Amino acid sequence: MDIKVTPMSHFGSYMALTYQESEVPEKKGIYVNSVRGKSKQHQNALKIIPTVNGIPVEYTYKADEFKISLSFDGGELQLCFEDSERIFAKGTGENVGLTLDTQPVFNFEYNYLLGNTGEEFCLINSYKNLTKYMIFAPNGSVSLQQNVFMDTTGSTNKADNLSSIHITQNEGDKDFLCVIEDVPTHGAVPEKREYTFEAALEKSTNHFSAFLSKQPDVPEGYEQTLREAAYLNWTCIVNEQGLLKRKAMYMSNANFPGVWSWDNAFNGLALAGVDDELAWDQIQLLFDHQDDKGQIPGSVSDSTIRWNFSKPPVQGLFVLKMMEKMSLSTGQLETIYSQIKRHVEFYLQYKDFNGDGICEYHHGNDSGQDNSTVFRDANIIDSPDLTAFLIKSMDMLAVVSGKLEHEEDKRYWEREAERYTKKFCEYFLVDDLPVARFTRDGKMIESQGSLPLVSIILADKLPEAPRKKMIEVLSSDRYLTKWGIASEAIDSPLYEEDAYWRGPIWAPTTLLFVEAFEECGEFELATEVARKFLDLCKHGGFAENFHAETGEGLRDLAHTWTSSVFIHLAAKLAK
Repeated sequence: MDIKVTPMSHFGSYMALTYQESEVPEKKGIYVNSVRGKSKQHQNALKIIPTVNGIPVEYTYKADEFKISLSFDGGELQLCFEDSERIFAKGTGENVGLTLDTQPVFNFEYNYLLGNTGEEFCLINSYKNLTKYMIFAPNGSVSLQQNVFMDTTGSTNKADNLSSIHITQNEGDKDFLCVIEDVPTHGAVPEKREYTFEAALEKSTNHFSAFLSKQPDVPEGYEQTLREAAYLNWTCIVNEQGLLKRKAMYMSNANFPGVWSWDNAFNGLALAGVDDELAWDQIQLLFDHQDDKGQIPGSVSDSTIRWNFSKPPVQGLFVLKMMEKMSLSTGQLETIYSQIKRHVEFYLQYKDFNGDGICEYHHGNDSGQDNSTVFRDANIIDSPDLTAFLIKSMDMLAVVSGKLEHEEDKRYWEREAERYTKKFCEYFLVDDLPVARFTRDGKMIESQGSLPLVSIILADKLPEAPRKKMIEVLSSDRYLTKWGIASEAIDSPLYEEDAYWRGPIWAPTTLLFVEAFEECGEFELATEVARKFLDLCKHGGFAENFHAETGEGLRDLAHTWTSSVFIHLAAKLAK
């Protein structure tokens, strides 16, 4: 496993182990990273430095899913997770030790040496990562010493501080065990119990095996890719803490520690039928913060919530899809009905400033396709995909009303879906293709981006002619490459190989297109695009997006909505 790309972690944990390259030799190495809060710029919490006779040594490393082995002249250091809170470090070899550099940025980040003689332990105050770590040696076979230098100016700005912990064997010993424990809120003392590296390794391995065993069947030849996808998802799930009222699957432990309000719907869909409670929680994570106007935040983490962008309202559509794979109780149906109803009403009231019945995007980030060429003029726009998502939410409200035997509500939402579909066709379809328009004057926006074509999700609600023409365009070689559907036509003058939504292939739109093709009766095309995506992941991993012509992974190379879409589409093809 390449821990430079996919950090090693554990279900529920806010810690991750990575190897970082650097042109500065002393910065290269293995780190414990934090995925708490706004830690993206300061994820390094501890640098792990093996020593012999107290002196740092050069090493090579090997990693699998559950263990990292650092080999060097005179010994070895092994690392593994026991559970979501603890990392074990086992050293073997004469005079082998370990230094933990706490990577201080501010002068109020340092470690405290506590405990009586022979039972010392350290607490690390990792202020930049909004957490603490406890370091201890459970078997009493090592000496713990601290090295702390505080900036003498007393500055509260970035300062030249030092804070490290040195773990050395007692004389005559040839191995040691050290535990790194995440202590997010309070102080702590080491729990008195039995600690062994082997038992910790077995515990974490078994936990993943149980998670993997619940995953769906996939076509022959993709079993290893499924394992890798399930592992990435497993490692990116964090426990409920702070603003997160439920367990959350983060988008990434490397670059995107948090939950975004449309990204996580894809994760919820992959978990449906695998872990229904966890799947439900992914949808609820944002609705836990729904405000009195009906809006949900654009993103949330354990300590950060952002309301700046609303993201596309995909939740109704995805609840419909999840209900095909899992059952919702009456209480859950009532809850989600109320939430989606208020969410739709938020858009209709607050995202339609001119009152023409067509909701608008105020910024590219609201659409999820941040820099689509549709938004290149920095203007408020009417985009057909937004109306399509709202219509699908109305469909969901009608379905749930029916299940709850609320016939009047069911008929109301069916009429509303039909009314908005008519508006959609009258306003957005030009020569049988959907176009985005400037909100203020209704002028068409010239764009060859895929964003307007996402409205194919309306499927059989669309008249036959535009439905066929949209499918024809998406399946043409202008968009459909060896690897999938590009986010900008590859013959467009604005196409770029690596420019986010101006060319690369993305997992979320792939899933939306595949399922829309199925609903349009285009099963052969749906299968073709799904198979291309499975091959893309097998070839390029679970990148945030992919080069449309080479299949090379781009940007964040370990992104969970990609692994989740792989799992969902692979299961679909297996059936």
